[in-house]
Amino acid sequence: MASISSTSSLGNTALRGFGGMASGIDRDSIIEKMTLGTTTKINNQKKKITELQWKQEAYRGVSDKIIDWADTYASYTSSKNLKDLNVFAKNQISLRGAETATRFVTATGSSSMVNNISIKGVQQLATSAVLKSESHSSQGGAGIATNVNDLLSKDVRTSNLKGAKLDFAIYDSSDGKKISSATFTFASTYTVQEDGKEVTKNIDYTLENQSLDDLVGILNEHVLGKSEAKVGDANLKDVFEFGNDNGQIVLKKKSGAPEGVVMEGDYALKTLGLDDSQKNEKGKVEFGADGTITMQNKFEDTAINERKMVDYLTGQKMTFNYDGSSKSIELITKEEAAELKGMTESEAKAKMAENLQNRLNQAFGTGTVKVKFDDVLSFDTEKAGSTVSVMSNNYEMLNNMGLTYGASNKVNLNGTLDQPALSKAFTGITIPKGDKALNLKINGVEIKGLTGNSSISDILSKINSTTEAGVKATYVESTGEFMLVSSETGAGRQIKLEGEVTNALFGNKQGDGGSTKVIEGQDAKILVNYGGVDVMIERSSNTFNLEGLTVTVSGEFGDVEKKTDGTWSYDKSQSITFSAKADVEGALERVKSFIEDYNALVTEINNHVRTRPDNNYGALTDEQKAEMDETSIENWENKAKQGILYGDSAMRDLSMDMESVFTKMLNNGASYEDLKEIGISYAEDWGDGGTLVFDEVKFKTAMENDPEKVSNIFAGGGSVKKGLIDTIDETLIPYATRYGSKNDNGNGKGSYGRLVDIAGSEKKPTTLMENEIYKELQRMQETIDSLNERLKMEQDRYISQFTTMESLINQMNTQSSYLSQLSA
Repeated sequence: MASISSTSSLGNTALRGFGGMASGIDRDSIIEKMTLGTTTKINNQKKKITELQWKQEAYRGVSDKIIDWADTYASYTSSKNLKDLNVFAKNQISLRGAETATRFVTATGSSSMVNNISIKGVQQLATSAVLKSESHSSQGGAGIATNVNDLLSKDVRTSNLKGAKLDFAIYDSSDGKKISSATFTFASTYTVQEDGKEVTKNIDYTLENQSLDDLVGILNEHVLGKSEAKVGDANLKDVFEFGNDNGQIVLKKKSGAPEGVVMEGDYALKTLGLDDSQKNEKGKVEFGADGTITMQNKFEDTAINERKMVDYLTGQKMTFNYDGSSKSIELITKEEAAELKGMTESEAKAKMAENLQNRLNQAFGTGTVKVKFDDVLSFDTEKAGSTVSVMSNNYEMLNNMGLTYGASNKVNLNGTLDQPALSKAFTGITIPKGDKALNLKINGVEIKGLTGNSSISDILSKINSTTEAGVKATYVESTGEFMLVSSETGAGRQIKLEGEVTNALFGNKQGDGGSTKVIEGQDAKILVNYGGVDVMIERSSNTFNLEGLTVTVSGEFGDVEKKTDGTWSYDKSQSITFSAKADVEGALERVKSFIEDYNALVTEINNHVRTRPDNNYGALTDEQKAEMDETSIENWENKAKQGILYGDSAMRDLSMDMESVFTKMLNNGASYEDLKEIGISYAEDWGDGGTLVFDEVKFKTAMENDPEKVSNIFAGGGSVKKGLIDTIDETLIPYATRYGSKNDNGNGKGSYGRLVDIAGSEKKPTTLMENEIYKELQRMQETIDSLNERLKMEQDRYISQFTTMESLINQMNTQSSYLSQLSA
């Protein structure tokens, strides 16, 4: 056997005082020997704790595997569950018939009638009720109309601030080196949460659509407030904030700002309105004594420019999308701008339209997108069914041209209700503005969360997520129509609009004052033959139950017609019949996995019960471990853990119960011959102690010829009162289970099983501190604590005695020295 040295004590008594200086005695060694009885008791108790923890670990290893086995093979929620009859059922459905018919039918499930039913044809499919709106389009009218009404005299406001950077820095006062810096960028957009989704909004630095106070608020909350940049130890949002003082930008220092922070970035500062006189001798900008920097110039004078439209559009590009094809088109080139400035206004308009038309013709072909520049610049399509839309990431340009992103000659899904393509539909109707509710109501259900600011896309999305309304909404770009489709198919589905906004958007009036036209839904009609009898079945859905089969039809076939005598005529060459077989490979894979896991569990249980411990090995003390390397410790402890549960009554009972599973199956009505016929037999070697032998070939043959017998053996049925899975599960439940109610002890509490009661289980965290071993470990730890107190008292007593002795010896030595001096 392996050999290690032992120690006489804990090896760390933490003795206090100085021993042996006068006497020359090794005090600590003597005290260790005098307290050896107590330290040995502590060591022995620690070893017992370690061995008990090993037992706990072994119990949990078995109980966790039992629970895992039940979760995998005995739970209906598991993908490997073997109690599910469908695992062994003839549910692999095949269709027989002409491909022109079978391509329209799918079938799953199982049915005892599978050989006695056939489908002769589908007369009609189930359809949803559909409501088509009027066609909404600017086609033939304004198309995509801009607000550009002249080129040479109109002024356009632009901002120099977007994209500019404001730099903050801290410098070392001793050597002037920069020790920290951060940058704030004037973003072009910001995001907010609206109706549970993130929405991007543009920042208008030109102040055309918002006040300076609004801009300051947006910068503080949505740009600076979300910045992750730091200067020193402070986030920029804790350093400063923007303010407005009668049109002049103010930077206000916050209490959390670090000392010595200064600002740089001439472009951004001058754009905000800073004067050079406000810089210090090093060209930096410091917060004033009152903690503010007030720009000397007004924001509108330094941050906003005005240019003529022709200059503003020069070099600008816009993306045109024509019927799904996108091209980037330059609006005015530099050469064209110089030419336009030498013309009259009317000549310049006509020339710009001509130049743009040539580029659009080259991009999409002649006769596609047309440009007009009469009262205003506009774009449209030559063909009535075609669509053109415009997009740009330069939101300032879109705003200055009076456009929204995605503006179209049809409906712009990114736009709101007050867009040109919907102007005809909403003539005479007041569209709610801003945050006012739209009040859309369909089938008596209010579509909530919509306001005048909601885009068309938002409206469609809200309708589609409001399941109570019973409709799905979409926009058909090619026709310009909105469509509402009932969520369910079949006859009798309604689409009822309420409110003038709802009717204006989705309505389709028939004649003068006529009601909205709804295309009614219809039921599916399928001709089914039951053992020679033709029956026309009608279903509201194209997926339906047919004698246990889930059948889906997707097309009409069979030329089904009802004759005058009430019988049916159909094309016999289109008839479909069914055949079924079990999923042999799928069942084999599950059963094979089950056998492997079950046998592994049985083997582990038997190993615990039959492996004798080697008394030459036991738990190591800390001192013993200190003399060994990690590999030696691991090998030693693996050997010491072997047989840790040998002779344990609970494990012995579990082993005997596992050996009886085969007998229980015979008592439950299964015959030995049937078990063997499906490929399952009992291990003949007694040493295998309850493991099962599995013959894959016999199992596959049984699944092909008699899957019902296989199902009965595993899941119960026929003469088998309880299947193999339930038999094993009920055998294991008394030892470990996830559900304490399965071991009801009569007081309503139940038990998670004997092994869990003894050691707890990671599978049930509440048991980790509610088990027998845990309580025993607590008691043993209390014993160690008590022994440690005793050891301390013993050490203190002996130290005191030795200290007294040393003092006396020292006094005697002093007196002896004095007397020697006198006699000299």
